[in-house]
Amino acid sequence: MPRGSSEDRAAALTALREVLGELVARTGCTRKDIVARSEAAGTPLGATTISQALNHGHPAPTWRTVAAIARALRTDEDTLAELRGLWRETQLPPDPARPVTAGEPGKVRTAGPGLLEVHQALMPTGEAETGARTATVTEAGPGSELLLTPYLTRPHDHELRRLLAAAVQGRNSALVILTGDSSTGKTRALYEALLLLTPDHRLWRPTRAADLAELLTADRITPGTVLWLNEAQRFFYGDRAEEAAAALRELLMTRTGIVAVGTLWTFPYWEELVRHSVGEDPRSHARALLESPAAHRIQVPAGLTGTEQSEWKVLAASSGDRRMDRAGQAGAIDGRVVQHLSGGPQLLNAYRMGPGAGAHFTHAEHALVTAAVAARQAGHHAPLSKELLTHVAHACLPPRHRPTEPGWAGDALAALTTGVRTDGTRTDIRHTLTALVASPDEANDTTAYEPADYLQQNLAAASEAPALVPALWDAMTIYVTDPFALMHLSYKARTQGFTKQAVLLLRRAIAAGYPGGWLNVLTATPKEAHARQDMALWFADNVPFDTMRDVFFRMGELRFEGDRATGRLQARAVARVDLSDGEEINILFSLLRQSGRENLLLDLDPVSSVRLSDEYGVFAWLNRLVDAGYVEEAGRLVDRINGAELPLENPSAMRSLIAAADACAQSPEWRRELAMSAAKSADVSGGIEPLLDLVEVLKATSMEAAGLLALRTAASIDPEDTASVAFTLDELRHLGMTPTCRLLAEWYAHTVALADPEDVGWLMDELANCGFDDLIDTVLARDPLGQIALDSVTKVTLFLWTLARLGQKDVARSLALNSMADLELDDAEFTSCFLDELASLTDSHTVKRFASYAAEEAPVTRTADLRFLISSLRRQDLREECDRLVHRAVREADLRPEGFVSLLRTLRDEGLDTHAESLVERAVTHKPVTEAAAREELLLTLRSMGEDAAADRLKAASTPAAAVDTPAQTRQTVLPQPSPYGLETDGTPARPWTWREIGELDQRLAAAPARASAARSSSNT
Repeated sequence: MPRGSSEDRAAALTALREVLGELVARTGCTRKDIVARSEAAGTPLGATTISQALNHGHPAPTWRTVAAIARALRTDEDTLAELRGLWRETQLPPDPARPVTAGEPGKVRTAGPGLLEVHQALMPTGEAETGARTATVTEAGPGSELLLTPYLTRPHDHELRRLLAAAVQGRNSALVILTGDSSTGKTRALYEALLLLTPDHRLWRPTRAADLAELLTADRITPGTVLWLNEAQRFFYGDRAEEAAAALRELLMTRTGIVAVGTLWTFPYWEELVRHSVGEDPRSHARALLESPAAHRIQVPAGLTGTEQSEWKVLAASSGDRRMDRAGQAGAIDGRVVQHLSGGPQLLNAYRMGPGAGAHFTHAEHALVTAAVAARQAGHHAPLSKELLTHVAHACLPPRHRPTEPGWAGDALAALTTGVRTDGTRTDIRHTLTALVASPDEANDTTAYEPADYLQQNLAAASEAPALVPALWDAMTIYVTDPFALMHLSYKARTQGFTKQAVLLLRRAIAAGYPGGWLNVLTATPKEAHARQDMALWFADNVPFDTMRDVFFRMGELRFEGDRATGRLQARAVARVDLSDGEEINILFSLLRQSGRENLLLDLDPVSSVRLSDEYGVFAWLNRLVDAGYVEEAGRLVDRINGAELPLENPSAMRSLIAAADACAQSPEWRRELAMSAAKSADVSGGIEPLLDLVEVLKATSMEAAGLLALRTAASIDPEDTASVAFTLDELRHLGMTPTCRLLAEWYAHTVALADPEDVGWLMDELANCGFDDLIDTVLARDPLGQIALDSVTKVTLFLWTLARLGQKDVARSLALNSMADLELDDAEFTSCFLDELASLTDSHTVKRFASYAAEEAPVTRTADLRFLISSLRRQDLREECDRLVHRAVREADLRPEGFVSLLRTLRDEGLDTHAESLVERAVTHKPVTEAAAREELLLTLRSMGEDAAADRLKAASTPAAAVDTPAQTRQTVLPQPSPYGLETDGTPARPWTWREIGELDQRLAAAPARASAARSSSNT
């Protein structure tokens, strides 16, 4: 079983408790029933132990506890094996932190507007070469070469600075995102705010999602730090984007003093990122970040108001900056002054003129810009490679305008990004704004390209975006290499009906390293095109994996696809496994063992190569070798460990080594020495359970060593940790170490904390199980009722049960009466148990008073627990209180199918038909089920229960009136279903295709760059 993260262990513990809870619900047993059955089976469990095993908020139970509960519930062997597998997953230690490297931060003041991507204003005609003499020059720094105009503060600036000031002062942390159209002053607003509030704070400015994820993983973003996320779509799409978003959200929600700022276009980026997906949700963490309390969105208006235009004129006149004056005049009609400052409208007009003689752009330049805009419109958010743009531009150009000279694309791209052609003529707007922006692609050591923001956004808004051509989709399939970008393009293709292209892009995404699953392949490919065996073999040959843990999950996905597919994946894993990594070897050995192929690994002799310093992996594998019967290999590994004289202190490692030495028949003398060494040197500062597991193994080799470690373990327990004292007593009793139990009990009976009623009850249960009645009297003499917290009906009820079993009826009565006023009714089942105990200890008036309180306060959302409380109230003949409780349950009921049916069944079973009818009425009138699949499932379930009338009423309430009342001849004609094969990328219906044909197309496209290069070389020759 692979080692997991803390989230994996928590998930396994949740799953373990869900299985146990289902077993309890299926048998109808109460906690008291389980206590009685466990005693009858010879493995007595206290009510507290059972409660902690079944309820969240407690540590993972021991396997002995899980097994005892399962056997008390008469569980079959398959379910017992499932429980053991889940329990093992809860015991796996976490992965060590992954190291990371990162550069050093700068400062806002020294970074300057250039590095922070503030748009430079256009130079007025005649001043393009010399600069605007009156422009504001920022302080010197590596990015301060821009000449900025004076800044007009607007309402969004005040809101921005207010939000940032709170984070700067350490009252909270904040992510502020400015949204709006392109070239409206978003980046400049952020720069001015930070220059005012945080000029000398540490500044991190990552360039992509992976960089941001590295910074967050390494905990480099600390209080007093500014995080600059301009053009924030770079961080919410692509490799590790979701990881970065989740980590940033957690950081902002758990620390104060961190300032994060960014910009986004409202459309498409903001709207797409916060939109909830119906099915697969690839950006759920990004949306959670943007919708979190720490995130704030400020919309930057597209234009200046009349008042702001007047203020702009005054500022322009007072500064003498002619750029402001020109922009103010150009945007006077529609208020789009800031856009004219950067030259956006002029660039848009230049593009709209088209290419050719007298136009701003040549045919080749215009085609390259068109290709860049079209790719963005198709969903390619990352910078674009030269090869992709060249491929699309060449296809877009009419044959007579296609350049023939070598290097034409490089020359044209250089002209479009620098603003000047080789002949000295210009492609930019007033020496400032270029149609394309060059972006270094650090991953591939090349240059990539992006269209100017203003040009891209305004062409899309005016529905003037270039028509998508098949060459564009082919080029993106061929030249995009980022796996996450390919996956996003697959999603975009699917939404546009290009099913074949979507599957092709999905294949390439997975082959490039996207961690897509087998389910992604199955669902993306139409059933009509399935060739399941071929698909599974392709997946096994191409699915990426970085660790053997990844292989473990992929094997699980392919478990129903046959031995050929799993065998191919296992062969890849064997070829790539690091034979020095004990953990990787352990996981792979386990996987291969499941299919009888472990010799593929053992033939490589990992015993000789494994790194002994990898303590967890080595000893986990040693355990597995012994369990699998590979005694010779285990013996060789034990000899290596013995010869290395490792300084062993980890109890789990010691346990594995001693068990293996016993299995491999090492010399008795050496085993006894090893046992005593373990007893003396084992680290007792960690958890109790590994130490007690080691004690159990030591018993078979040396009782002296086992006793010594048991005493050291007992002495290490914190007296405030009552639960650990009780747990240790229980374990030592099962190990037959009565003298040590007595010493432990005597030490702690006088000193252990008596604050938690559940833990105190557990301790007294264990003292009774050990036969230490005198020490129970010692604990009672310390007046636990005066010390325990009376705030949970669950905990108090468990203590009541203990007192009842011990015959302490007077103490139990005092506890019940003293706790009634302060109890929090956190569980309906335990509320019913407390009511029953109260009835056996006190008078009917007291019972009725508590029942009235329970009817108003007990939780009613879990029907399985509610059933117990209803039964208890009816058993005590408290009908008025029962009616009030059930009325509240109906009023607060979850009307989704599962919750509705469960409550309805309970009400019918208890004979509460009037309330059942009220529940049906509420479902009909307030929340009819309209989702087709859920509605049909609900109706079938109701009819199987004999609730035909309720089913008919719900069906009528969920059916649109038009479907009932509209005459057949006036109903809208049902349109034919689209072809499952989708559309070709030119918009025509795709002919039927198969998975194998997609593979052949993939191979042809993969060879396209080489063919194109050869063709160019031939033509040049």
